[in-house]
Amino acid sequence: MSTPRNGHGHRAYRRAQAALKRRTAAENLHCWWCGEQIDITLPAGHRDAFTADHPDALANGGRLAGQELQPMHRHCNASKGDSAAVDIWPAS
Repeated sequence: MSTPRNGHGHRAYRRAQAALKRRTAAENLHCWWCGEQIDITLPAGHRDAFTADHPDALANGGRLAGQELQPMHRHCNASKGDSAAVDIWPAS
């Protein structure tokens, strides 16, 4: 069964994720969500491990590849979930 995470664009996403991880190490980038340092040497299952976040969540129709990924801690990415920015308009 194909899912958005292993379907069309999967290899492009993995390349972009690896490039962001290298850039995070080289430029000392911080977590986009909490602003704290990311230790890229931690194993993938660790709560403070590096992850690449999709600004437009896949669950909300975002594309796997082609988005500008943001560095985040694993637990910060899980906390963010698939939340999207919400515009609140005054009642007319």
